[in-house]
Amino acid sequence: MSEREESKKPKLRVALISAGRMTSTIDDEITSMDTWPSLKQQLPYSHAPCYKMVDEVETVAVCDLIEEKCKTFCERWDVPRYYLDYKEMIEKEKPDILSVATAAGLHAEMCIFAMEHGVKGIYCEKAMCCSLAEADAVVATVRKHGTKFMLGAQRRHHVNFKMAKRLAHSGELGELVAVSTWIESSLLHSLSHVADAQLFMAGDVKPASVFGILGPARSYDSIESRRIVTNPEYDPQTKRWNGDPGCLAYTARLENGVFLNHLPAITDFRLEITCSNGYIRIVDNNDTIHVYKRRGSSYSFDPLDIPNPGPASPNLALVRDLVDCVLHDKTPLANEVVALYGMELLMGVAQSHLEGGCTVGLPIANREMYVPSH
Repeated sequence: MSEREESKKPKLRVALISAGRMTSTIDDEITSMDTWPSLKQQLPYSHAPCYKMVDEVETVAVCDLIEEKCKTFCERWDVPRYYLDYKEMIEKEKPDILSVATAAGLHAEMCIFAMEHGVKGIYCEKAMCCSLAEADAVVATVRKHGTKFMLGAQRRHHVNFKMAKRLAHSGELGELVAVSTWIESSLLHSLSHVADAQLFMAGDVKPASVFGILGPARSYDSIESRRIVTNPEYDPQTKRWNGDPGCLAYTARLENGVFLNHLPAITDFRLEITCSNGYIRIVDNNDTIHVYKRRGSSYSFDPLDIPNPGPASPNLALVRDLVDCVLHDKTPLANEVVALYGMELLMGVAQSHLEGGCTVGLPIANREMYVPSH
């Protein structure tokens, strides 16, 4: 097809639910704050500017409960229409792709409604939802309608994470043994990122068991600290937690024997891939990667020179992946199956905590356990 013919093809119609932080304004925070220097290398970050940079789509509408936010969003991103009811927007606009960037408690119902009304691709912010029953329903609806589901787990699309995964599975450093992370934050809202990154590095193998500890996790980040319930409590009658609990630590075992470990740290997100003959570290909030290889059969390790891929936007790569999957019937990198694996792992941590930190087999039977999350 010629460039002229390509330019005449109708663009995919995009609509967004939420005119707020993740769809529009987090880029402003990143630009103005000195606490996230690495993220300045990863712009654009929010949904709207990413869609603006993809030729195959056009953003046709946004929905939010606050009309003034809608007006500001439409003016800033040149979006022609706004709605205060997401169902009305989907029914009238008939979008091909929908961004769902509300609180996690609304994700399942919004995604299911969209899929049942013809939306072909969904960009759903993490957490996927708030219970395994909701996650099961989303997965079943994806399979029924053939929708392309993409969880907003952008580390999979980060150049350093992609490079680290390729190296870890190349055999250069031996056999993959474990993937470990360090940070203290909320179980679903923030550790959805962590669990997904671990699963990605380990090859997206199904989790088999997990044990973990919840508690009043600390955080130096003022936004993150507000998301963590101070004293996590579970009501066995309603099967609800009183908020998104802090996660102090967990260890999971995948079906292929690889371990996923999560440990406390309050300064930065760090990830390490351990192999039988070396290890890979990603630090500085994803910005820096170090690789070490065993020296012969000794206990010494030498650093390896690796190329610096330079700054790039993982969120833009995520959007391009979703668009490509819709256009060419491919499977998104952060699809509904791996999103469910992440939910299984994290809800398993909560179940383990309730059982005194014992190892629990996955999937857990308590599909109705509900964790309110932002």
